[in-house]
Amino acid sequence: MTPADRRSTAERDADGGDEIATDYSATDGATDSRAAVGATTDSTAAVATEPTVTDGAPDWLVLGDDEAIRWQDGPRIQTVYPWIGLAVLGIGGIGAAVAFGVVSVLGFLWLPIVATPACWQYARVSRTVFLLTNRRVAIRSGVFGVRVRVVGLDRIQNTTVSEDVVGRLVGYGRVRIETAGGSEVVFWNVENAPAVRSRLDANRNAATSTGVPGTRDQWGTVLDEVREWRRALDRSSR
Repeated sequence: MTPADRRSTAERDADGGDEIATDYSATDGATDSRAAVGATTDSTAAVATEPTVTDGAPDWLVLGDDEAIRWQDGPRIQTVYPWIGLAVLGIGGIGAAVAFGVVSVLGFLWLPIVATPACWQYARVSRTVFLLTNRRVAIRSGVFGVRVRVVGLDRIQNTTVSEDVVGRLVGYGRVRIETAGGSEVVFWNVENAPAVRSRLDANRNAATSTGVPGTRDQWGTVLDEVREWRRALDRSSR
């Protein structure tokens, strides 16, 4: 006996097309399988209730009609502090060397060289933006120009999080995004990297699920239970 499947989905919301509510039931006549299906995945539910960023679309990326920003941030500006500290020490050292006659006033010519790495790192961090929508991820970068890289959520194959010792202590890390074709996109030095990865995975699962709730493993469990019901019915009918 093959169970008939019925699926009904509520209308999608206007800004992102995410599911607001989903109900699924499978019946085989006298047997109701709603208890077997249970709750849908946490990621789909999280996306359904996730707030949309309302700061407006960035000027460097054109959003689609059904596309909504889910998260937008950049590298932590605090990661530039070590470079600024080195620049201050270098400038102070040069000033002290000139003041005590260790080097001539020409030593001040080294000041731009000492300050350049800190200025470069600050410009690099402040001009980098990471963006997640319900359809894709995007990175804006570039100091003297603008470089934008965009990857659809359906092309993401895996995500990982890495944190060094300092990042683990102060709460930042890297989210690596592996895409189809072997390329990689990195959200580097982002605040609370594990939470960013969770939000990314939730939106990816929602974008690639085609509206059907549940993971492959959960549907495998449902299939196993339906098969058990069929065997039980076959045994009882003999």
